Amino acid sequence: MRRDIIAMAVGLSAPIFLSSAALAAQAPMTADFVQTVAISDMFEIESGQLATDKAGNADVKSFGQHMVDDHTKTSKQLKALVNDEEIKAELPTKLDAEHQAKLDKLKGISGGQFDKSYIQSQVDAHEKAVALFESYAAAGENDELKEWAGDTLPTLKDHLKEAKSLSAKVDQMAANDTNKADDGAMRDDSAMAMNDDDAKDAKAKPVQKSNIKYVTRQAPTDWTAEALIGRTVENSNGDNLGEINNVIINEKGDVVAVVIGVGGFLSIGEKNVGVPFDELDFKTAAAMRDRSDNASDRETKAEQKADEAAARFDTEHADIRIVLNTTKEDLEAAPSFAWLDDQDSKNAKRERVVQ
Repeated sequence: MRRDIIAMAVGLSAPIFLSSAALAAQAPMTADFVQTVAISDMFEIESGQLATDKAGNADVKSFGQHMVDDHTKTSKQLKALVNDEEIKAELPTKLDAEHQAKLDKLKGISGGQFDKSYIQSQVDAHEKAVALFESYAAAGENDELKEWAGDTLPTLKDHLKEAKSLSAKVDQMAANDTNKADDGAMRDDSAMAMNDDDAKDAKAKPVQKSNIKYVTRQAPTDWTAEALIGRTVENSNGDNLGEINNVIINEKGDVVAVVIGVGGFLSIGEKNVGVPFDELDFKTAAAMRDRSDNASDRETKAEQKADEAAARFDTEHADIRIVLNTTKEDLEAAPSFAWLDDQDSKNAKRERVVQ
């Protein structure tokens, strides 16, 4: 059982635009297409149901219900096609580990945080769903499925357009909430300062001594696992190397590595590669841009510093680029990461052979 957290069955992290020849060359096998679409439909239905319950924005709730309705319809159509055409493909009965983990992540958040994560995942998923259906409609093996893929494309494109519109709206609302929170924090700080003298006069109550040195705040360079998982890793040339599927932490609390999903087409044939965490560089988008022509310009330098400060104080670090000093080819040639479950399975097979 694989445990990489974020790898939407139809998802990479950026729009994919392919020519007809490229689509034909990269069309997935029918069995892979059927399984990918079936799992995607199940995830869309279950995550859409979550959105109707947990979303803070009424439009996001409505979008979630829209996804439930439309993907229930396509799920039924796919099952009917597979049964009628006797296509040699297994229809999954439950989510795979990757999508279940993604669903669990959404279950753990709510309100504005849920809205942002859910809608962004929908933008990513539908960009790749459009590419997947275009590729199969262009050069798929089964004529009935090819026709169905082509007929379904307009609906998927409408979903993508709606998700992008909602994403911009949710981001604007989050920015407004951040400004309000900053104003409230300033007022709270003033009130706390006024009450300091009163607190000093109050009689101290005995407390149990502890050696724990509590962490009281997140530093600008601190990341949460939630913010790391699903992020794109690139090299210094800006080439997309893959997405972070999981974070490996040992029992001492050290972050050992990140697991990056590498290669494949629309997550089909993707493999996991474990990369030591200290091999990653975290650079602001401004630092990644070539600004050498204005290196001596004080105004430009001040603007860059302001951009870097804003990026560092964004809890999601949206404008921070995760950089790995390697090429896509070298990463694809790296050994696959073996999960404990995979190792147990291999050991069990060896024991049966020995017996």
